[in-house]
Amino acid sequence: MKVNAEYHYTRFNHQMVIDMDSDPLIINIYDLDGKSRSHTWQVDLSYPVVEGLELTVAYRHNDVKTTYGGELREKPLTPRYKGLVAASYKTPLGLWEFDVTLQLNGSGRMPDPYYIDDPTRLSWDPRFPAHCQLNAQVTRWFRHFSVYLGGENLTNYRQPNPIIAAGQPWSQLFDPTMVWGPVSGAMAYLGIRINLFR
Repeated sequence: MKVNAEYHYTRFNHQMVIDMDSDPLIINIYDLDGKSRSHTWQVDLSYPVVEGLELTVAYRHNDVKTTYGGELREKPLTPRYKGLVAASYKTPLGLWEFDVTLQLNGSGRMPDPYYIDDPTRLSWDPRFPAHCQLNAQVTRWFRHFSVYLGGENLTNYRQPNPIIAAGQPWSQLFDPTMVWGPVSGAMAYLGIRINLFR
């Protein structure tokens, strides 16, 4: 069994701040005037369950804050945490390899929403939700090449309405910057790797 733990603290003295909170129709970019810091810790564990099968579990927590308009706030569009469970199995002769990964992306803060048309309809929710993605791949090894088949985002999770007012590209409401999750659904792929010197 392998266990790894890490902690990182970063303090920013000079930083370009991208402020999407002060004005809903403008992105302000300016030099940092105040505090900006990041606390990140991660723990991961790898365990050989049986011969050829290894299980990996990992968790990372992010606490990232920057000063916006004189107030120290959570950085928008940044997930608070991420989790991962991965399993990898290789057959005894090494001809087949199977990999499955489940990734959890945590929730986070959105830039301050604004009201559309009336005081009951917000442009977006103040926070985006947590979501999971599943990836898998099967590989068949040969002497000088390997063939692999896989899939990404097999949970088919997609961020609803990633572009605000997508049907009104010339209006003031149009906003393509509020992307926090996957915008395409499940995807499959097939490929060949060639190793001439094996």
